[in-house]
This record gives sequence, structure tokens and C-alpha cells, in this order.
Amino acid sequence: MSDEVEESVAPWIDVVDVAELQRSRKTVFEHGGSEIVVFWHEERAVALANTCIHKQNKLNRGMIMNGCIVCPGHQWQFDLDTGYCEVRDRYQPTYPVKVEEGRVLVQVSSTS
Repeated sequence: MSDEVEESVAPWIDVVDVAELQRSRKTVFEHGGSEIVVFWHEERAVALANTCIHKQNKLNRGMIMNGCIVCPGHQWQFDLDTGYCEVRDRYQPTYPVKVEEGRVLVQVSSTS
């Protein structure tokens, strides 16, 4: 019997066609009762929890400036790659993203 524990792999969810995301610049989907927003920025897709950790505003209603999503509620700025808000020293959950065969996939059960 092996002492190794098999690590469960988080599933990848097929979210949207790359061409559609490029046109719309963002899309929101729900998984496990939570909304996730996927942005197309600088020729790549990034994904974050759509509900702001501060006052639960929807980030898909915010603006992207200098590589950050600016929350429409109180203007907290979260880095699109890391979710880090430097001014508040807090993190918005982010999700791994990959593109395969023209489709954007998000790994949903792991957050960073």
C-alpha cells in the first residue's frame, strides 16, 4: 500500500470562445454559486472572482487601468495577474486560465 495521497486536480471549465472574448473584452460565468469574471487584456485572458472582497461590488462593471481592475464601488485596484491590491495589502481571488483550440478555460476550484 502506498503512503502517497493522490492530489485531486481542479477541473478546467470551458468558458468562452477566444474570438468572442476578444470582441466583448469580458464575460462572467457562475460556478459553484460564485461568479467569475474573465477579462481579455493585452492579448490574453485573466480570471478573477467577480465579487469584490471589499464591499461585494461586481468587478465586471469596473474599468481596467494600468494592468489593474478598478472596482466601481470604492476604487480599489486589483492586479489582473495576482489579484493584489497594493494600497490595501489584500488579494482578490484569481483563477488559472489557459487557451486550447480557440477556447478559454478556467481552473475553477483553485484560487490564488
